[in-house]
Amino acid sequence: MKIGASMLATEDRTMEEALEYFDSNKYIDYVEIVHDYPYREINDDAELVDLINSYDLKYTIHAPFIDINIASLNPAIADFSVREIERSIDLANMIDSNLVVVHPGILGFHGRGREDLVYKISEEHLEVIGNYAKDSGVDACIENLPNITDFMFMDVNQLNDTLVKLDLPMTMDIGHAHTNGFTPEEIYFDSIKHIHVHDNPGNDDSHLALGDGTFDVNGFFDVFTKKKYDGIYMLELISTDFVEKSLEYMKNLGLI
Repeated sequence: MKIGASMLATEDRTMEEALEYFDSNKYIDYVEIVHDYPYREINDDAELVDLINSYDLKYTIHAPFIDINIASLNPAIADFSVREIERSIDLANMIDSNLVVVHPGILGFHGRGREDLVYKISEEHLEVIGNYAKDSGVDACIENLPNITDFMFMDVNQLNDTLVKLDLPMTMDIGHAHTNGFTPEEIYFDSIKHIHVHDNPGNDDSHLALGDGTFDVNGFFDVFTKKKYDGIYMLELISTDFVEKSLEYMKNLGLI
């Protein structure tokens, strides 16, 4: 089983402190770098790139998603957002990563009543991002979003249909799916190449440790094991304590 953890859990640490923590954990082989504040400028910091590459870890990248919207009705905002995600794809090549997680956009207040247009804009820009990633030897894995007002592609079936049409892979976020009422049996798709793993009570995207919410975590692992999913199980949690607790949960299930 390929296990990783997101730097969401180490936001209170320096990059070196975070990587030291992950490198010291015998179960973690992958780290997901959140390519946003305070690490947006990694691309331009050769020493930071060298530091990342100095560890015996493998990496994925989470493209920026704060203040970013590839589905914006303002073309300047949408185009800038696409360029920011392309920077994450460039970073992936700098640190020998082949996977970047991408958010598909936000409807926004002005998009209400114009949903068809906003989804069309998102789809067009997902295709641009996907082509840039393919040309760079990287998978741009598009993530399903949580049940938050104006977030797009909360419906995992709609996202899968779109990605199949565009020939793009998916990041399945099981916590996001849970906030939208989906069960483990309903969230497996052949398009999935990456998974964000966390728990929540079903009505809040709280990124809790496994077992601390109400998602059927055991059922999820059963389904994806039977389907022979062979990608990374990326723990996307808000603290290292939650990382440790989730790893213990997985040990108790006999997964690691």
